[in-house]
Amino acid sequence: MESETNHSLISNDDREETLDPLSQIKNDLEGWREVLLPLNQLLNWEKPIYPGIIIATTSFIFLLIWYFEPSVLTTFSLLGLTLSLIDFLVPLVGPTVLGRSKWTGIQEKQYEQICIRIHNFRYHLSDMTGTMISLKNERPKVYFILVMGLLAVFAWVGSQIDNLLLTYLMLNITLMMPGLRRQKVVQGYLNKVGSIFKTVVLGKSKKK
Repeated sequence: MESETNHSLISNDDREETLDPLSQIKNDLEGWREVLLPLNQLLNWEKPIYPGIIIATTSFIFLLIWYFEPSVLTTFSLLGLTLSLIDFLVPLVGPTVLGRSKWTGIQEKQYEQICIRIHNFRYHLSDMTGTMISLKNERPKVYFILVMGLLAVFAWVGSQIDNLLLTYLMLNITLMMPGLRRQKVVQGYLNKVGSIFKTVVLGKSKKK
């Protein structure tokens, strides 16, 4: 009996290990899929009112922080409590409230597209990390100048702008970016910046 139990555990572990990255993401976010679809529509500006909702929500939260002036420890503690509560309740209540029985093939395709974007984001993040490591090894002087220059700029910007305002701006830019990319407002600029970076920095390292 014990050997059968061990065999079943090993079989389950083998099945989890054989999952490709995309399937693994879909499996990990299974309890969140009913929530991810409306959230994805909000971030992608499926309706003209959605950018206003994003700005209004973040503005309300930051107004509360500005008014009550909680300490840094209290702010992070409340943020952690909120995220922990959401992480516990959404997979538990989401399927029941939003109706998992009404899940359609179209919604499944939309959910798969969200997982593909998450997978692509992880890939680009890993690729960027590998690029910086490669740049550090191949052209340490360029790496040093690039990193020190960026950190100096960030330090200067942080000294010129209030912390709460800077956090508010950074959060809004992050939340608005999916919609801006979908509207192709900044996509061309991002492609130009990426090509310039590859040509000026990475291109030289490849020629070396």
